[in-house]
Amino acid sequence: MEHGGFLSQLAIVLAAAFVGGAVLQKLRQPVLVGYILVGILLGPSMLGVVHSYEEVALFAELGILLLLFIVGIELNISKFAPVYKIAISLTAIQIGLGLLTMEALAWFFDWPWQRGVMLGFALALSSTAVAIKMLQDMGEMDTHLGRVTLGVLIAQDLAVIPMFLIMGAISDGKELGGADYARIIGAMIFMIGFIYTISRHPEWLAKLRNNVRRLLPPQDQHAVVALGLCFAAAALSGAMGLSASYGAFLAGILIGHLGNRERYEKEITPIFNVLIMVFFLSVGLLIDFKFLIENIGPVLALLAVAMTLKTVVNIGSLHMLGLSWRHAVVCGATLGQIGEFSFVLAALGLAAGAIEPEAHKMVVLVIALSLIATPLWMMAVRRLGALHVLINGRIIKAED
Repeated sequence: MEHGGFLSQLAIVLAAAFVGGAVLQKLRQPVLVGYILVGILLGPSMLGVVHSYEEVALFAELGILLLLFIVGIELNISKFAPVYKIAISLTAIQIGLGLLTMEALAWFFDWPWQRGVMLGFALALSSTAVAIKMLQDMGEMDTHLGRVTLGVLIAQDLAVIPMFLIMGAISDGKELGGADYARIIGAMIFMIGFIYTISRHPEWLAKLRNNVRRLLPPQDQHAVVALGLCFAAAALSGAMGLSASYGAFLAGILIGHLGNRERYEKEITPIFNVLIMVFFLSVGLLIDFKFLIENIGPVLALLAVAMTLKTVVNIGSLHMLGLSWRHAVVCGATLGQIGEFSFVLAALGLAAGAIEPEAHKMVVLVIALSLIATPLWMMAVRRLGALHVLINGRIIKAED
């Protein structure tokens, strides 16, 4: 009966999430915002249709696994190559400044150093789903601005892997030892070598593709094979003491370079969409509405500081890296929110004892509200940019 009750709750929440996503899509807003709002509404702190986050946690974790798998499939090295210098440089600046800022705060407030690492990583990441939606709405997907933004998102997705490995290594609240560093560095070297090999030696992939095709079942089971490889790689990665997401990501890269990428994506995407919907629903369930009302001032202050800091760093860094002020402003604001992978980092930080449950609530609120506020933030930044004119490579304040 309890199992049946859970399924009933899940069915109600999924139906409501579909409606919420459809409404937000009609309003030309990211559908994930609708999923988060439905999660808040139906979660423990409001209507209580779902009584606890743990009831959907497994589905949420599967959603993250498939998210990295899909990211691996869609990783197109040829599109990334023309902008890789800007993308990697900006990502390195974001991570470096994020870690320096948060570790300085950790020292000042006498926090555990793990908290500084977690918050620095979380602050550096942007939301792929929200940023792409913004680019589509502006008609910038196929422009130089769009390619640079997508390149930064790809670089951040690649950076997520070592972040997960590091946070996983300190999940027991212990210091990183030599074996941990060796495992993380070894995993990163393997990933870089793997990506380099399959991008530079397509003839090897052609041979592998021909051999694999002989073993494949009928064409309508491509998705089964791909998902089987995803979960097998995730299990192997987990057994080696690495993040399961690491194995899923590498499996996605391999599938994406074996040919028929569009077919795999087409067959897997419906499953992926459902699990991602559950993931953002679970984020909404994590949000304590009463806690938000009681702490609305500090939450909004942290939100404003985080988004302003990210946007200013992005704009300044992108212009320094060669983009025009217009492109730097639009790209910097598009990347100004905090990404969905930051929720996972926050959960790992909670497991590691880097943050307390109350602080975890605060972090989740700031991340979620940054996703929800991005369309308004973009509007505000673009209007602010309209008060300036571009003359000889300098921004001159327009006369009133």
